Amino acid sequence: MMIRKTAFALFGAATLALSPVAAIAQDDPDMEQLAMLGTMFEVEPLTPEQEARLPMARGVVEKILPEGAMMEVMGSAFNGVLGPILEMTNEDEGAALQGALGYAPEELAIGEDASAEILKMIDPAWRERNQAISTMTQTMMSDMMTRMEPIMRNVMSELYAIHFTQEELVDIDGFFSTPSGLSYARQSYAMAGDPRIMAAMFSEPDLLFGSFAQMPAMMEEALADVPQMRSYAELSETDRARLMKLTGLSAEALEEAMQAAAETSAIGM
Repeated sequence: MMIRKTAFALFGAATLALSPVAAIAQDDPDMEQLAMLGTMFEVEPLTPEQEARLPMARGVVEKILPEGAMMEVMGSAFNGVLGPILEMTNEDEGAALQGALGYAPEELAIGEDASAEILKMIDPAWRERNQAISTMTQTMMSDMMTRMEPIMRNVMSELYAIHFTQEELVDIDGFFSTPSGLSYARQSYAMAGDPRIMAAMFSEPDLLFGSFAQMPAMMEEALADVPQMRSYAELSETDRARLMKLTGLSAEALEEAMQAAAETSAIGM
């Protein structure tokens, strides 16, 4: 069902965007930067015919997207899919050590016992912190879904008015007015977050994700004709002086920053 897929896609997008959006919100209480994003998308006004279908479309969407449905998406997805992933991340001792020292255990050539001892000294509450962040994330996402639901209901009403004729809307409304239709609308959201989906996806990882192994070679081929980022050594004295003036960094700090950026870019490739 289109609206269910749209809602679940939005949930995934919102999850990925949560951190930068939160950062923008903290830095800019007026939300000006977020408001600017809305100007990127041009929306055609409804035609008179579509406007005439809007009341019927809104009635259909109210049945397909009943109050609280997006919270059910949130709950089922978090408990069935994201929950186990976050739980595994919350117990990742190697990531905790890297966050505390800037080095992964393998970089320091130390084992689990040494990692645990180090963390006990410098960050004994790392598990509690990870759990608190997970809980906070779920709370924020739940709030976002609650606020998003009426927006989704309005926009999907317009989309239904645009994409379906009056006769089609009558037929759709007829189905979703039946007990079976109402049950389908409600259960489809819960099914979207069922862990069975993730289990199926990872049951044959070679089949589904095998192409990822080819990504480095594909990336190299795709970027073969694209000039590489210039290194500090490749810059002229004039360029170095100008960069130091613009950034306020010393020559050593600038070289170190460019080297770190180059290494990060290489890892990403």
